[in-house]
Amino acid sequence: MTLGSKIAWDDTVLPFQLDHSDIRGRVARLDGVLSGILKQHNYPAPVEALVAEMALLTALIGQTIKLRWKLSLQIQTKGAVRMIATDFYAPEAEGEPARIRAYASFDPDRINDGPAMAQIGEGYFAILMDQGKGMQPYQGITPLTGQTLASCAEAYFAQSEQLPTKFALSFGQSTEPGVPQHWRAGGIMVQHMPKASPFATDGGSGEGGLLHAEDLLNED
Repeated sequence: MTLGSKIAWDDTVLPFQLDHSDIRGRVARLDGVLSGILKQHNYPAPVEALVAEMALLTALIGQTIKLRWKLSLQIQTKGAVRMIATDFYAPEAEGEPARIRAYASFDPDRINDGPAMAQIGEGYFAILMDQGKGMQPYQGITPLTGQTLASCAEAYFAQSEQLPTKFALSFGQSTEPGVPQHWRAGGIMVQHMPKASPFATDGGSGEGGLLHAEDLLNED
């Protein structure tokens, strides 16, 4: 990869669509944007990992919506990490970049050396969309579920939108030779489009009947 092509990939979201399979998706990579978000705060390592995952989810989801102003993702919990919130602002003009910010609220005395998701307790995952003046804000909420924030987002799309959705995410500190340590994140989002919705049932396989992506699909 040349330097020029590497720079072109930084902080980019690329859409794709598979018409015959009724599938769409996004591929994203965050580099400088994610480092910029995290260097503003002195978060413990588990909190940094949660904020990084949430920011990557926000970039992927934000690019799927015809957004006039702002999309926000939030988790509120009873755990050591009380809240993580992100905002995705649509480009102000054609050709300009979108903007992302992210922040967390946590109890330092309760943070431990366990996995990032171990810092989160009972709570909810929410997506909020504000299209600006004169438009009614939208809010969708599902319980926190699964072993990652990505699985919480998948449950949201199954439950609230009835769109089977899968995320594959990777993020962490880059240790390239000769380059200062910095954050990198990359991921893919895949959605089975509305043809799947007739397969929705009155209840899902999750706790309390929560729907998951698998509940909305049959066969292959």
